[in-house]
Amino acid sequence: MKKEIDLSTLTIEELEKRAKTTKTASIMLAVVIAIQFGIGLFLTISKGFNVFTVIPLAFLPMLIVNFTNIKKIKEEIAKRNG
Repeated sequence: MKKEIDLSTLTIEELEKRAKTTKTASIMLAVVIAIQFGIGLFLTISKGFNVFTVIPLAFLPMLIVNFTNIKKIKEEIAKRNG
């Protein structure tokens, strides 16, 4: 498992870059999850319950972790600026 980086060791510029990158990745992941959900819903209605119905649920924890990381980064930036 990847070791988590201590945010206090990063500069404000690095924190802002990390926040922007994580936000972009989270938005893209949310779009993919929404598309998967739509396809799963369509397939469930047309052919019944299948694996594509639950696949979007498997990616939700990744999205939650990303938004939690963004919140931590913003708190660190606010702590340094305030």
